[in-house]
Amino acid sequence: MEPSSNFTDRFRAYFERDIAQRAAETIADGAEIEFKIQLSNGSAVESFVFTRTNRKNEIRGAGANAPQLTFILTPEAAELILSDPAAEIGLIGINIFKLILSPDANRRISLKLHVGFITLFSKGYFGVLAKGGHQVASFLASKGLDGLSAIKELLKKLKT
Repeated sequence: MEPSSNFTDRFRAYFERDIAQRAAETIADGAEIEFKIQLSNGSAVESFVFTRTNRKNEIRGAGANAPQLTFILTPEAAELILSDPAAEIGLIGINIFKLILSPDANRRISLKLHVGFITLFSKGYFGVLAKGGHQVASFLASKGLDGLSAIKELLKKLKT
């Protein structure tokens, strides 16, 4: 699949949607998530930063100052997220987790953590999981992430 141009603007529209605003409302103002779109061979396509300002989602094309997380998406994974017809926070979350777990390098999302559990908690990231409700909790449990200690262990593995 050829990389699409201007993912930044397309993700800006994606995160401005009401459902995305509701999903991220627990994330603290000033929190930063870096998104890197790159080919499966590691070649950069585009990057942008998700943050919260005045309790609203914001996308900046500039680099992150101090991101807590970095999502690395292939163009195909980015297209799958942008075209996902799901209208429930839980289903959107599950579809993203499926891409994180995908064995297909062209569809996979990689996640890097730059901070520890306490910072993630204090910045409100776990509230996003809670917004996914029972659907996300059941999916995570089916993958062995059925408690706080299992999530902490996974986070240790992802920390850069």
